[in-house]
Amino acid sequence: MPERIIKCNEAITEATSQMMAEDPKVFVIGLGVSYKNGADGTTTGLKIKYPERVFDVPVSEAGFTSMAVGAAINGLKPVIHHGRVEFALLAADAMFTQAAKWNYMFGGGNPVPIVIRIAVGRAWGNGPQHTQSLYSLFGNVPGLKVVIPSTPYMAKGLVVSALRDNNPVIMLESRWLYGMKQHVPESPYELPLDKAQVFRKGDKVTVVAYGDGFVAALEACDILAGEGIDIKDEIELIDLVSLNPIDQQTIAQSLKKTGRLICIDTTNGAFNVASEIISKVAQNPDIILKTNPVSLSCPEVPCPTSSALTEFYYPTKVDIANTILKILGKDPIDRKLTFEELHFHPGFVIKG
Repeated sequence: MPERIIKCNEAITEATSQMMAEDPKVFVIGLGVSYKNGADGTTTGLKIKYPERVFDVPVSEAGFTSMAVGAAINGLKPVIHHGRVEFALLAADAMFTQAAKWNYMFGGGNPVPIVIRIAVGRAWGNGPQHTQSLYSLFGNVPGLKVVIPSTPYMAKGLVVSALRDNNPVIMLESRWLYGMKQHVPESPYELPLDKAQVFRKGDKVTVVAYGDGFVAALEACDILAGEGIDIKDEIELIDLVSLNPIDQQTIAQSLKKTGRLICIDTTNGAFNVASEIISKVAQNPDIILKTNPVSLSCPEVPCPTSSALTEFYYPTKVDIANTILKILGKDPIDRKLTFEELHFHPGFVIKG
């Protein structure tokens, strides 16, 4: 039977539609979600199929997010879409203080089954105010489950799991990856909201990544193979998946085998996910590293708008490939990336 290859935004749409068919309490709300290709194509066709359960709203992030939190407290299952994380911050009280804390404050018997989807990260020419990720901000909030899909397969499974969960779930979606393609089963399926996935196994170096950084790591492995460098069974690539909680156990099990750690972050270096992972590794007496851990991340400045500057801002697949080679004691490669590779959304098919 031929593989069913679809894009990441199509996988999210399909999962949402299937959960709306399964549970009449699920509804979608957000700016532009009723448009033909609304929410970067992640709500396409839902308004036609469920006209009374898809709500476009005025530009009032605090207002409609608070309303949805109230709906969740009263038993409905809202799916909120925020097209930019910067605007989602206007709803910080509803997310961080109300949804995240409600069940705890009322003794554990008052769930808030809400899914908040937020587009984050890089995009062509979007500059300092429209390219932030702010992963650590969400990971720092007790009471929230925070996930980051890296592939179409992962995106669909996480949406299904989030909508079957009674806790508030934040899904941080790299808009850079909406066009990525992969085989995705048509029937609904769940993936754990709190478990990292070992995408490829190896015994020499552990590479931990997520979102667009994970895709760049996949491309780095392909570059090394294309250069004829024998890395078979040497790289263990882990898709972090969950930011809150971080699956430290899976990372630790890998490091006991490899003894070498590279973390990839497509956000600023200070107070980021890699910092948290490396800190916990350093505190674990059962892990003995053979080399110092490495964190690949963005510099401590806002993302520039100019393409002449952004090509030096994010860790590239060549940067990752050479970091892997260095930690393995191998010579670096000299590979120049094209303008399209540096600045255009990746749209290739992920295998596996």
